[in-house]
Amino acid sequence: MYFKEFPKRLYPYTINDELKQTAVTDIFRRVIINKFFNNAALMKKFYVTDGDTPEIVADKIYGNVLYHWVVLLSNNIVDVHKEWPLSQEDLVLYCNDKYGANNRTSTHHYVLAADTSIIVDWDATKVANGTYKEVTNYDYEEELNEQKRQIVLLDPKFLNSMVRQFRKEIRR
Repeated sequence: MYFKEFPKRLYPYTINDELKQTAVTDIFRRVIINKFFNNAALMKKFYVTDGDTPEIVADKIYGNVLYHWVVLLSNNIVDVHKEWPLSQEDLVLYCNDKYGANNRTSTHHYVLAADTSIIVDWDATKVANGTYKEVTNYDYEEELNEQKRQIVLLDPKFLNSMVRQFRKEIRR
């Protein structure tokens, strides 16, 4: 549905010294429809549960998996593999790949127990007395992944207007 609206361009190429052309979708075309996505009144918060994909979210909210691109545009997501939350199973695999299978529970860094947003240098005494708290590689990646779970979506009431605007702008 998303690329179907994009204009076609003739792409020239040569085979055996013969110039040919074929029509290809202009995937580099971009449009700005910020009047929808920059207006907080038109957006609503959504929590991505474990295993949800953009297609599943689109089906839940808009009643059609083909509106997955609206979910992605609403959150300015370009690379689903890096910017969409991983399932718990995929997060374990990711950590094993990034840190090594035996290093998932190794220390990533230490934080203040009273305020975990403050990263501190290791101090054996403060770790022992509970002033500092260990954050493992898995805990660190899980926190980053959790931050990706809170997304915003275009309110379904405005979906048809946004799609019409998108179609109009992409054809220009």
